[in-house]
Amino acid sequence: MPRLILILLILLVLVYFVYRYRRLSPEQKKQALKLIGVTVLASGLLYMVLSGRLNWLIAAVGAMLPLIPRAVRFIMGVGPTLLPFLRRYQQNKQSSMQSSYLRLQMNILTGDLQGEVLQGEYAGKQLQQMNLDQLLELLAEFRQKDAESAALLAAYLNRAHSGWDKDHQQHDYTYHDTDMTEQEARDILGVSADANKEEIIKAHKRLMQKMHPDRGGSDYLAQQINRAKDTLIKHV
Repeated sequence: MPRLILILLILLVLVYFVYRYRRLSPEQKKQALKLIGVTVLASGLLYMVLSGRLNWLIAAVGAMLPLIPRAVRFIMGVGPTLLPFLRRYQQNKQSSMQSSYLRLQMNILTGDLQGEVLQGEYAGKQLQQMNLDQLLELLAEFRQKDAESAALLAAYLNRAHSGWDKDHQQHDYTYHDTDMTEQEARDILGVSADANKEEIIKAHKRLMQKMHPDRGGSDYLAQQINRAKDTLIKHV
C-alpha cells in the first residue's frame, strides 16, 4: 500500500510539472527540467528504501571503500598534468559583456543567457528572475539612458522570450562603441590572456554558432563577438 501511494504521488507531481512547464519561458523550462530530474532521483531513492532494495547499493559502496585510497593517489598523480586543461575548459565555458547598467553572461556550451542589472530601480536583480513586463519596462528605461544597455537587454529578450516584440526589428540596437580593450575582448570570447590565434578563432566560431541572429542571438551580439576576435587577433 505505501508503494502505491508513493507512485500516485509521483504521478501527480509529474502531471503538475507538465501542466506548469508549458507556461514557462525558455529559461524557466531549463530550470524546471533540472528540478524534475532531482525529484525523480529522490523519488527513486525513497522507493528503494521503502521496498528494501537499497541493501545491494549499500553493499556495493562498502565493497568499493578499500579502493578509495588508490583512487585518491591516482587523482593526485595526474592532477598537475590535467589542471591547465581544466582551467582552460572552465574559462572557455563562460562569455560576458557589460555596459553601464547591465552585465550579460553567456554559457558558451549551451547558449544560455543570464544577466544582472547594475543600476536603477532594478539594481541587483537577475534578468532570469524578472517577468516580461518588468523586462520591457527596463528596456524602455535603457532606451532613454544608455543605448548599449538597451542592445544587451534586447539580445537577452530575443533569447529568453522569443517573439517578445513583433516590432523589435524597427528599433536599431546596433551600438557603436569606442575601441574595445583586450580584457573586454577576452571576456567576450572566454579565452585566457595567453590564448593563441588558433584558440581565438576557435572560440569565436563556437560562440557565433550559439549567438548568431539566425540561432536566437542578435545582430548586436554578433557584432561584439566579431569585434572581440578582431581586437585579439591584432595583438597575437
